Order: sequence, then C-alpha cells, then structure tokens
Amino acid sequence: MVRELSAKFHEVMRVLRSACILALALAYTAFYSIFPSATFPVSSDASFVWILLVLAVASVLGGIETGNLKEAVLSAVVALPLGYAVVVLLVFSPAFAGLYFLELSVVPFFVARYTFLVLALSLPLNLAGAVAGQFLRDRFRGGRFADRLGG
Repeated sequence: MVRELSAKFHEVMRVLRSACILALALAYTAFYSIFPSATFPVSSDASFVWILLVLAVASVLGGIETGNLKEAVLSAVVALPLGYAVVVLLVFSPAFAGLYFLELSVVPFFVARYTFLVLALSLPLNLAGAVAGQFLRDRFRGGRFADRLGG
C-alpha cells in the first residue's frame, strides 16, 4: 500500500512539474500578447512567431518531463487553468503601477478577451508537443515509442 501511494505521489508530481512548465510558458506568452513592451523581446507589437516558438519549446520540454503519454496529456490540460491564473496575477502588476485603469474585478475578463488566441492555441500545441517530447525522450532513451503510448 505504501509503495502504491508513493508511486501515485511521484506520478502526480511529474504531472505537476510538467504542467508548471507549460503554465509558465502560457502565462508569459499571454502577458506578452497584451503588453509586448513590458517583456522580452521588447517590441511595439506582439510577434506571433515568438509566441508559437515559446509555446512549442515549452510543450516539447513538458512532454519530455512526463513519464508517459497519459501524464503528458493530463499535464497539458492542467496547464490551461494554471497558466490562466498566473497570467491574471501577472496582469495585476501593470494595473497597480497605474499603466491602465481597470477595476480589479474586470482583470480576469480583460485577460480572457485579449489572450483568447494564445489560450486557444496552447492546448493543441501542448498536445502535439507532448507527443513530440515523448518521441524525443524515447529516442534518446533507447526504448520503443509504441510501448510508452499505452501507459
């Protein structure tokens, strides 16, 4: 029983580790899409190519981090609300600095409206990156990719 609990705990921690990677990338790209002059690279308009690159690299790294494809898909789904919560917290900082004047209760809706493309793009990219990450992990590990698909 203790071994089963320990194995389950390690599985949950792998999912959360991978979800944190994906959530931070989602939060960064969503914040960048709203305030491109407040992040790296500084520009007047957000670059769609940069957003795609950051999300794709993070999704492949998140896929490599997980143990199997089931965990990778679960972490891709868990990353959406986690990343949204982080970007809402990030957007509060310019509001407190006085860069824009919104009521605090409006900020989550402001974020949802102006980052809808990034949020919608995140899940398919995370799922594709999970498969690519599992393939790369398996390729460098030396096992069979088909064995890892089943869990």
